[in-house]
Amino acid sequence: MTIRQKFGTFFVAASLLAGVAVLTDVGSASAAQLPTRSVAATVDLISVTSASALAAMGTSDFAVRLEAAAYAAAVQLEADGARVYQAWISADRAHQIAVLSALTQIGVPYQRNASKVGVGFDCSGLTAYAWSQASVAIPHQSGAQIRSASVRTRDTAQAGDLVYYPGHVSMWLGVDDLIVHAVGRGRDVEVGHISGRRINRVKFGDPTG
Repeated sequence: MTIRQKFGTFFVAASLLAGVAVLTDVGSASAAQLPTRSVAATVDLISVTSASALAAMGTSDFAVRLEAAAYAAAVQLEADGARVYQAWISADRAHQIAVLSALTQIGVPYQRNASKVGVGFDCSGLTAYAWSQASVAIPHQSGAQIRSASVRTRDTAQAGDLVYYPGHVSMWLGVDDLIVHAVGRGRDVEVGHISGRRINRVKFGDPTG
């Protein structure tokens, strides 16, 4: 994604959140349409739009707010916002709640053995919290989480499913190698990519069975 496309995608996300109709293509946004906020502000925009989508779940506003959250995440990840949105809108309600709940905690610091909203999470604390919001209880331990989940592959997993390798668990965003996770000491909850050296060795699991 080029810088021009990044700004265009950011504009789409911000406009969708505001309920503004966007008539221009993401890749062809003019200079006059570019937002004044830094692309770095998308970290905050992800959590805000995700919370907005959660609040609108079950209403006619849900799809447009979900799209805003998808495009906000796509900017940060240099991904295709339309593909991210399609993955999220295609997921079932429990998976939508779980992935959006995790995304509301973007920017919250990593804290070992923690699962405290707005305060701190470790990797399994984040996934346990996110799935608890969908009324699915999973253990606060990464290995136990993947063992209790139903086995999925990249082709059968939904956005929100667990992505595991020994010692770490994250949540898949439904596209390519994109995840949301509590990374580790000195880092925050963030969106990112499955490590290249692990990409073909991770396990996918569905906590809903």
